[in-house]
Amino acid sequence: MDTALGIMVFIGALGLTALASSLLAGFVAAKARGLPGAWTLVVFLCGVALWSLAMAAPAMLGAKAASFTLTVIALSPLPAAAFVHLVFAFALCGSLRPVAWASYCVASVAALAGILLGVGRIMPWHGFAGAFAPSLVGWGVLAVAAALSVAGHLRLFQTWHQQSGLHRDQAGAVFVSSGIGLLALTGFAFPALGIEVYPWPVLALPLYSVALVYAVLRHRFMAADIWARRGLVWILLLAGAGGASALIATLPLALAGRPEGFVATWAALAGTMALGLLVMAPLKRLADRLVFPGARLDVEPWRDALAQAADERALSELANAMLRQHLDLGADGPGLAVVGEAVTLIGWEDAPTALRHTAARIAALVEEAARRLVSAHRIVEAEREARLAELGALAATIAHDLRNPLGIVQMAATGAPPEVRAEIGEQVGRMNALVTDILDYARAWTIAPRPIELASYLAGFGVPLEVPEGLMLNADPAALRRALANLVDNAKAMGGDCTIIAHGRSVDICDDGPGIAPEIADSLFKPFVSRRPGGTGLGLAIVRRIMEAHGGAATLAQREGWTTCFRLTFGENP
Repeated sequence: MDTALGIMVFIGALGLTALASSLLAGFVAAKARGLPGAWTLVVFLCGVALWSLAMAAPAMLGAKAASFTLTVIALSPLPAAAFVHLVFAFALCGSLRPVAWASYCVASVAALAGILLGVGRIMPWHGFAGAFAPSLVGWGVLAVAAALSVAGHLRLFQTWHQQSGLHRDQAGAVFVSSGIGLLALTGFAFPALGIEVYPWPVLALPLYSVALVYAVLRHRFMAADIWARRGLVWILLLAGAGGASALIATLPLALAGRPEGFVATWAALAGTMALGLLVMAPLKRLADRLVFPGARLDVEPWRDALAQAADERALSELANAMLRQHLDLGADGPGLAVVGEAVTLIGWEDAPTALRHTAARIAALVEEAARRLVSAHRIVEAEREARLAELGALAATIAHDLRNPLGIVQMAATGAPPEVRAEIGEQVGRMNALVTDILDYARAWTIAPRPIELASYLAGFGVPLEVPEGLMLNADPAALRRALANLVDNAKAMGGDCTIIAHGRSVDICDDGPGIAPEIADSLFKPFVSRRPGGTGLGLAIVRRIMEAHGGAATLAQREGWTTCFRLTFGENP
């Protein structure tokens, strides 16, 4: 490689390391400061950034950088002690405090000796304006830093050997990332050892900071924060893309050699930078798509798919499934909530701006579908109410037209033999009951709720009660009596015992009769479906209408010791 180009790449690698370490230190301070050892990691990353600048300075300034570079090298045991502290904090070791104090004490003594006695000098080397060559004291200072680093790595290896699962994997990841750092640091030893070879290992240093942060935080912090995890992956990919674009851009110079003259050199460098930017743009787009997929949104397929949802719950489940699939999120990742016509994004506060914008667009589409759904339900409800009104009017007419003939038939039977008169009376009664049930089902139940003391109110039904003393419920007394009478009569008609159990805002009517046939369980509250022979099939349907008027529901329930339980659940504001 051309010497000037090699020096430029060397300085660029160290500058990128300093920048990445500084940015990652800020990232950890902002996002993970509550984790064990987080601030130690911040200090260590700042030390890596400072070291990188100190090693780049001689290559740019030569002997002029001696004061800054030699001071930073003299202080190098302190970041190594911070690394030991970080490793022991990560390992959740009980001896963290004494180990940390011992490490910092040893590092401080070595750093003080280096500052007072000097650690070496800056000298020209292999075409570089300056490179560090340690003195005997300098070798001692670097040996202390190396020993502390080895101690940290041994503790990492011990943690990897003793632990299992995610903690073992993380210890291994930290060990590997630190291995990258140690490999990169060997390049700085070339001048000291008199090795006249370009320091290739130094070029791996930019990956070290990113790999270390990713390894430390991956399982403890990033697993809980998908955006932070993806942010680190994005930084890692971007660093790789930057390195690739730099290598591609400098390839022509490496092959053709350095041009002669200032203008030619300037033009070559300008061309190299332009080529690097051209290569970097598609690589960055590729990294964006890999880490943050789904930024592009085709609206019409979303509208068509969301229109298939039959209710609010189905819409919420479908929208969340589509959203997470589109953005490649896990099942427990950020999502949205649908309540009526309102759609709220959940867990998107720390998401990148582009993805937040995409999620907001998707939420707008879901809100549009929710409005259509609510509007359709209103239309259906209006049509249902209109049909019920028509049915009520028809039932009233039938009742009027039918009850008069029934009365005439019953009066005409007065002269019949007793057994005939009894049979006619029974059948007329059944027809009157059916007419009454039809009227009750078809009527618009307008309720006037008021506080009811349940223990005394339910005592009138003549069945055993399990009701807490003083339990109150807001309900329409007459409407509730009609619903309870239907259920109690049904329970008694099935034979066996019957009881009423109240709890909270629910009232259960249970019996130990033969139970409910499976074939009618799903349609039990629909009109003309009856669980007992001779029933009109409207009693439970009327109960459901009454409970809907209260803002509640009538459902089947399970209670130990009873074969059948009907539960009346009342809304908050009936």
